[in-house]
Amino acid sequence: MKSKVTREEFIKIWEKTHSPTAVARELGLETRTVLDRRKRIERSGYLLPSVSNTGDVKTVPAGRMIISRRRDVNRYEIQNGAILIGSDAHYHPGHISTAHKALCNLAADMGSKLSAVILNGDILDGAQISRHPRDGWEKPPNVKEELQAVQERTADIEKAVAPKVHLMRTYGNHDARFEMRLAQAVPEFEGVAGFTLREHLPKWEDSLRIDINEDVVVIHDWHNGIHSGWNDVLKGGCTTVTGHTHELGYKAHVGFKNKIHYGIKTGMLADEDQSQFNYRKGKPGFNWRSGFAVLTWVDGVLIQPEFCAVSEDGNAYFRGERYA
Repeated sequence: MKSKVTREEFIKIWEKTHSPTAVARELGLETRTVLDRRKRIERSGYLLPSVSNTGDVKTVPAGRMIISRRRDVNRYEIQNGAILIGSDAHYHPGHISTAHKALCNLAADMGSKLSAVILNGDILDGAQISRHPRDGWEKPPNVKEELQAVQERTADIEKAVAPKVHLMRTYGNHDARFEMRLAQAVPEFEGVAGFTLREHLPKWEDSLRIDINEDVVVIHDWHNGIHSGWNDVLKGGCTTVTGHTHELGYKAHVGFKNKIHYGIKTGMLADEDQSQFNYRKGKPGFNWRSGFAVLTWVDGVLIQPEFCAVSEDGNAYFRGERYA
């Protein structure tokens, strides 16, 4: 057994193997000891994704990204492979949510099967730059602290995915607070470096909407209410993928010639008990669910949507396997 393994040495071995069993074998420790130390490191804000025995990190499926000059609608073309789509992370300083851990672990585990990751809006909360009044004497984090949390958590995903996996995001209403506040308060600073959220997340291609192939639209929000997914797909005439409501699930619309479209809701990457949601004053979220969507294409056709969801026991599961 190697004595007095430093934090840096432990992290280096973990990121080489992505496996608690392999780390335990290399260090001559019990697997439970390795998992406990991993948990302590993650509590400090450094995420260590894991890969199952079936995980693989080879070349990812071919996917082609087409970036709009106006950054209004970017396009993505995929024939075979999967895309993870999560939304409403509301990343908070010093906190790593269960769904975020699960997304990173599943992304690492999927390896070459994963083509892209999309964060569908509201990665930033922006409580101090909101139009809403302060909630009593509660002191929310400032913009610098929130931005650092966003950068740390998106870096988790960047580390977890295989090389060549595309990283994309859309703007949510909370993300928009970053630039709207600046544009209103100091319009004369337009064009100054760092005054857009995009400049702080250079690895993530951003836009208001993402169109996948010819029949899927990813956008942060459209309709609201309990029937929002149904209204999205019915009025959109195509498969729609939205966040905003924090609901997780889908409605299928079957038209003539058995053409199937889905109204997909991507839940929230945030934990429901995060302090950003204290405005509910003890009331539960309206069908809120932590998790994210796992969408798979076969020969250019989107098959039935799947989800990784946080269960009542506080763990996140996908296809019966626990991912956080």
